[in-house]
Amino acid sequence: MNTSHSPPENSIGSSTLEQHITGPHWEPPEIPNATTYWRCTACGHESIHETDLYRPTFHTDDCEVHEC
Repeated sequence: MNTSHSPPENSIGSSTLEQHITGPHWEPPEIPNATTYWRCTACGHESIHETDLYRPTFHTDDCEVHEC
């Protein structure tokens, strides 16, 4: 059995993420040091690190993703 594609321990299920995680989004070029970011549409939290959104603790307590 190959476990290299297993989700990280304590991670959120991928079907829930696919419904609520969007990105990468690009910041407007007029912003100094503009970068890309990802967003949870359920709670509105954003991060420049996509992996942050896979952690339940990243989301608000009442976020639909957090509850999974």
